[in-house]
Amino acid sequence: MSGMTPASTVSQLLVGVVGGMGPLASTELLRTVYAQGSWAVEQEAPRILLWSDPAVVDRTDAIGSNDMDRLREAVERAVRGLCEAGAERVVIACLTAHHVLGALPADLAARCVSLVDIVFDELERSSRPHLLLGTSGTARAGLFTAHPRHPAVADRLVTLAPDDQDTLHDLVYRIKRGGDPARAVDFLRDALPRYGVGAFVAACTELHLVTRGIAASGRADEFPSIDPLTIAAERIRNGVL
Repeated sequence: MSGMTPASTVSQLLVGVVGGMGPLASTELLRTVYAQGSWAVEQEAPRILLWSDPAVVDRTDAIGSNDMDRLREAVERAVRGLCEAGAERVVIACLTAHHVLGALPADLAARCVSLVDIVFDELERSSRPHLLLGTSGTARAGLFTAHPRHPAVADRLVTLAPDDQDTLHDLVYRIKRGGDPARAVDFLRDALPRYGVGAFVAACTELHLVTRGIAASGRADEFPSIDPLTIAAERIRNGVL
């Protein structure tokens, strides 16, 4: 049929996305990949499998209660399912869920792209301090502050005080429930100067909706950020994940 690309010519990497934690963030990741495409025909577009399961146990609750088995089992089931379906690389679209990445079977962990490592890679290339913005579960688990790579960038990673962390966590959960991501801009406008920084790390995948909104409104220079989902989307789009 005219305009069709034979299946034998398809060579793009098949990428799996563990989504649903929350569903708005993982679907926004796909939109970021496809919205800026430059392919000539759709058959050349990135190939993505989305596993969206919002029923996964709340990550912050699991960390707070030290009940990690259900979270690990859910993430392992999703990664294994995607790999069995043909995914060659897997993005877990939840930063807090990365807490169990090291507990996955080695063959599955090797397929996963660490969003945490993406953040550290960017921090190591930067000379400016960034405010670390993530869920209370991420903060409690020390996902970044207890990471072996943290000492090398400790002067570039500023953490929130407990009251601000609680405020941000509540804001993230409002976004999860469909709240306006633009509300986070007020938080940024207040918090960044108080902490003496001009940039932030979007260490929660819900904040990808915020960074995308900031970019769409032309304010990326006003609120510069390291957003690992944006970087992952660019790599998927360019076939270099």
